[in-house]
Amino acid sequence: MDLLGQLRTRLHEQLLRKKMPAAQVERKAVSLKNAKSIGLMFDATLIEEREAVLKFAKTLKTNDHKVKLLGFFNKKLESDSFPFPHFDKKKLDFALRPKTAEIEEFTAHPFDLLINISKRPTLPLDYIAAHSKAKFRVGPFTENTFCYDLLIEHDGKKGLDSFIAQLTHYLGKIGVAA
Repeated sequence: MDLLGQLRTRLHEQLLRKKMPAAQVERKAVSLKNAKSIGLMFDATLIEEREAVLKFAKTLKTNDHKVKLLGFFNKKLESDSFPFPHFDKKKLDFALRPKTAEIEEFTAHPFDLLINISKRPTLPLDYIAAHSKAKFRVGPFTENTFCYDLLIEHDGKKGLDSFIAQLTHYLGKIGVAA
């Protein structure tokens, strides 16, 4: 990473820690079964990962969950026609924070469950999760542990379907007596 990229990343992380929402949301563990509204954020850059998330969203919707999607493209978009709300690098400020009305609306929505379906931490998605009004936030393992209530470590060599299977497994165990 070049010097400017390092500076932007460091600034992002400092602002993320410093400007956490003043009015904290009451967090509580929510199982996948009991979640009525689910927000799915994901890195939409790779088509195979997009398709895996869309398939998972379709499965959730058939199980009577209300699902909202938000995709992040880590590159300049050639087209703007996708079946889900999205943003790209052009929608980030200098400190790599996402800035659009659509993102603010997504962040303000009081989801029962917010899931970052990405195999690796992504700064803009971590920022959205940290500021989300969701009751329970789940994401990939990151050093910014305050962004999520449940972190799931993923072997980067396996596909996103494997990560989704892990998510489903662990979120199915919440609230189940041993």
